[in-house]
Amino acid sequence: MEKKTFKPEIESVYRIQKFVKSGLSLEAVNHKKSFAIDLIIEELLVNIVTHGIKDLKTGVIAVCTGIEDETLYIGISDNGPAFNPLEEKDPDIFVSLEDRQIGGLGIYLVKQFVKDIQYERKDQKNLIRLWIA
Repeated sequence: MEKKTFKPEIESVYRIQKFVKSGLSLEAVNHKKSFAIDLIIEELLVNIVTHGIKDLKTGVIAVCTGIEDETLYIGISDNGPAFNPLEEKDPDIFVSLEDRQIGGLGIYLVKQFVKDIQYERKDQKNLIRLWIA
């Protein structure tokens, strides 16, 4: 399993996307899976950076990846305040844009692209585990 830490800044999104895909073979990353990886990381990391970790001096994001039975595993942890995005109610996607509340669509989209997603608060860190088939 590969692991790397990143600064909690928007500029890290691309670096993390590249890191996750760098450990995979070309056969493992088709166009659909590449899109899913990019979307998942962008949605989760932008939320962590803009809403979670406010103090960039002590903030850190750790990412680990691996392959388990042809399924991509991504683990993302941060030392921001506790926040379980899986507890948030899914948005009503059938409501018109004018009537829809702002927020909540990102984690909904993430859920659509993963086989499984789990959250845990451990050692003063948020940990999100994702499996992409």
